[in-house]
Amino acid sequence: MKQDTFKYVFATVIALTLSSGGTALHLAGQPTMTDAQTRLFDSAIATWTTGTAAVVGLLGSRLGNHDEED
Repeated sequence: MKQDTFKYVFATVIALTLSSGGTALHLAGQPTMTDAQTRLFDSAIATWTTGTAAVVGLLGSRLGNHDEED
């Protein structure tokens, strides 16, 4: 059960991180942005940064618990 929970959490974090990164890349390619797009871009960058740290943290905790049974 613990294994399934980790997979669901990891997949969710990856999906949110990649979608926010894609949004940031798309908005970064715009010649001009409105105020709303600028706020969305800032939020996407923040989510990308947080998500990347979460992925590293999840993988690190998973590797640190390799001797425990799931």
